[in-house]
Amino acid sequence: MEHQEYLGHHLIEVALLPARVVYLIAEGSTSGFRAAVHAATQRWGGMTEPIIEASTDFDAVATEELIRVADVQALVNVNADPGRAQELADSWSLPLVALDAMGSTGIWQFTSSPDAACHNLIGPASDTCFRADPEGPLWAVAVAGIYDAPDEVAHHSPVLPAQDTLLGAAQSTGATALQQGMAGFQEHRRSSQSLHDELPIVVVIARPDSLPDILWFWNARALRLHIHPEMPLLLFPDDAPKNWINFARDIRLAQVHSGLRVQPDVVFISQSVAEDELQEAARQAGLVASFDRELSHGRPAETPEPLTYAINLDVSSGWLFARRWGAMKRIGFHQFAGPSRFDMKLPVNLRPPAAGLLRLAGEPFHGLPRHPVVARMITEQSRGQIRLPASWHGDQLQMPVLLPWLDWPRLTLTIPKLAEVVPRLLDEATNRFELSTPGKIGVTIAQQSDIGTLLDLLVVESLTALKTERTEHFIKALDHRIPGRIPLNEAKELAREFGGRMDRKFRSATNALNNWRPQQVTPALERACEQRWVERGLGLDCEQCKLHSFIPLQASTSQAVCPACSAPDRYGRDNGKSVEIMYRLNGFIDRAVDHGVLTHLLVVAALKKRAPDSHFLPGVDVVFDDGDTKEVDIFGVYEGKVLAGEAKVSATEFANEGQIRRDIELSRRLKADVHVMAAIDVIPGPLVEEAREHCGVAGLELLVLHEPDLRPRLAEARTERDRQAEHQARAQQRRR
Repeated sequence: MEHQEYLGHHLIEVALLPARVVYLIAEGSTSGFRAAVHAATQRWGGMTEPIIEASTDFDAVATEELIRVADVQALVNVNADPGRAQELADSWSLPLVALDAMGSTGIWQFTSSPDAACHNLIGPASDTCFRADPEGPLWAVAVAGIYDAPDEVAHHSPVLPAQDTLLGAAQSTGATALQQGMAGFQEHRRSSQSLHDELPIVVVIARPDSLPDILWFWNARALRLHIHPEMPLLLFPDDAPKNWINFARDIRLAQVHSGLRVQPDVVFISQSVAEDELQEAARQAGLVASFDRELSHGRPAETPEPLTYAINLDVSSGWLFARRWGAMKRIGFHQFAGPSRFDMKLPVNLRPPAAGLLRLAGEPFHGLPRHPVVARMITEQSRGQIRLPASWHGDQLQMPVLLPWLDWPRLTLTIPKLAEVVPRLLDEATNRFELSTPGKIGVTIAQQSDIGTLLDLLVVESLTALKTERTEHFIKALDHRIPGRIPLNEAKELAREFGGRMDRKFRSATNALNNWRPQQVTPALERACEQRWVERGLGLDCEQCKLHSFIPLQASTSQAVCPACSAPDRYGRDNGKSVEIMYRLNGFIDRAVDHGVLTHLLVVAALKKRAPDSHFLPGVDVVFDDGDTKEVDIFGVYEGKVLAGEAKVSATEFANEGQIRRDIELSRRLKADVHVMAAIDVIPGPLVEEAREHCGVAGLELLVLHEPDLRPRLAEARTERDRQAEHQARAQQRRR
C-alpha cells in the first residue's frame, strides 16, 4: 500500500442547497407569472427564486442588486422576447434556458422535488397544507403556489382551500405548498448579524390581479431572512380588511409567530391601493398610527399595547444584504499529500433520488486561487460523484451532485500544492511555456538559499556593487564600436558567450559602496556570505606580473604567493595596517546579478514576506495560441490570487512609450487577478496612476512594489547617514 504524507486534521464547512434560477416574464404577463410560480413550486427552495418582469423601463441597478443577492445559477425565459432575454442573461453573466427546456442538462437541474426534503407535502399531514387553484386569483397563486403531486400520491398532497380566506392564517404558520417546499433550506452566513434580527410585519394589500404588487411581494419574500426570526410578509386582496372576519387575527398571528416587536409593528405597502384605503385597512386590523419613519427595536412581543403601523415605509434592509445560502455543517477532514477520502455528512436529509449543490469552504482551500483549473485539480479524483465540472462560488468550492452518489458517503478531494498549481495555470493560459534564463537562475538560487536576505539593509546594493560588468558593459562597448549594426537580441547572445571572460570584481567593505561606512556595509556583506552568495578573501597586487588577484580565505597561506606567476608578495592591507578582507560574488550569483535576476528575486522575497503561503516563478517565456511570444518577470499565486507582472531595476523603464500598457495586457492574457508593478527605486506617482487606469480597464488589481517596500530600511539609513555627515561637517567647520 502506497504511503501518503499526512498533513493534518482540518474542518470543512459543507453547505447543501438546490440550484436556483430567476424567471423572466413578458411585461404585464399574468400568464407568465403563473407559469413561473408553477415551475418554482415544483423545485426545492423555489419560493426563493425571483421573478423579473422584462419591462423596458425597469430599474437596472435595483434589478441587478436583486439578482446578486438572490445568488441564482441561471435565467429562465418564461415568455419574454428571446433577444431581450439573451441581453439580460449576458449582462448578469447567467446561462439562459427556456422554460420548456429546463429538463436539459445544466446546473439549473441540480435541485430536488420539494417532497424530498419535506414530509408534509406527501402523506397524512399534507391535508393541512394548501395549494392554489392554477386559474384562481393571482394573489392566491403567489401566496400558496401551484403544486403538482405525483399521480400515485395525489390524494396525499396539499389541498385547495375551501375558501381563499384560509390562506391568511396559512401564510403566518407556513402551511402552504411554497413554504413547505423550503424545508431544510436556509442561509448560514450573512453580512451583518444585527441589522436584520428585528423586522416589522410587512402587509401587502393588492388588487387581486395587480401584477406590480404581487411581483414586489414575491421577490421580497424570496429574499427575506429565512432563518428564525423570519420577517413576516403577508399578502391580502384589497377586500380582505372589510370582508375577512379573521383579517386582524391573521396579522396578530404573524406577529406572535415572529416573537419580536419593533416600532412600527406593521408596515402596509401597496402600489395599487390608495393610502386612505391602507389607513382604513389598518383601522380594521385594530392598529394605531406610528409617527416613526424609521425602525426602532427593543419592545418585547408580549407587551400589551396595540400594534402600531406605518404606510409604505422602506423595509428593503430586510432582504438586500449579502448572505451565504444553504444549510451548513462542519465536518472533519484528514488531509494527505494526494487524494484524501472522507465521509460526507450532509446538513440536510433528503429522500433519494435527489440533487443539489455542495459548497465546501475551509482551511484546506486557503491560499488556492479561485480559478476553474484549480477546482478541477481538487475534484479530479471525484468524477464519479459530480456530474458537471466543479467550480468556485466566491471562496467556496461548488460541486453539482446527485444523491446518493457512487461510493456514498465517501468523497475524495486532492488539495494541490501551489508548486503544482502554478504550472497548471500557465498551461491553461498559454500554448506552451518554459522558464526564461533569469527564471532558471532565480529558481536555483531560491531553492539553495534564503532569498529573504535580500530585504536586509544594503544587501542588494552590496551585491550590485560587486557585480562584474559583463552583458551591459559588453553591449555598450559593441554599440560604441559599431553603432546600430547588430540587433539587440544578437548583441545579448554575444555578451552571454564572450562577456563572461572578464575577471570577477572584488571589493572591501571600505570601498564597496560609496558614501556608506564600513560599519554599515560589513553586516550586509556578511549576511550575503551566510547564503554563500559572496566569498571572503584577500587581495594581492603582484609587483612582478602586475595582476590584481583575489585569494579565497581558505586558500590563503602564511606567505602570500601570486596565483599567476608564483612570485612571493604580500596581501593587501587596510591603509597599510592590518590585512584587509575582500568580498567577491561567487560565479553563479555574479552571473545572476548580471542577468537582472536580483530584481526578480527581491520582488519574490517581498511578496513571500507578505504572504508566506504563496509561490512564484521569477521569469517565464510564454507562447500564446496565436504564436505570440512574451517574457513575464513574475508569475505565481499570491494571497489566493494569480499574480503576474514586471520587475525593473529602474522605474524609468516604465516611462517608455506603451510599456505599462503592454505589461498589463500580458498579465491579462495570462488570466491574472493581480498585476504587480515593481522597481528597486521609487516609482513616480504619475506612472502609478497610469498603471491603475490600465488595470481598471483590464479588470485587474494593481500591486505596486518599489523602494519603500523592497528596501524598507534604506530611507531611514540614508537619513541617519546624512545626519551624521552634517554633524561631522559642522564639527570640522568649528575646528577650522
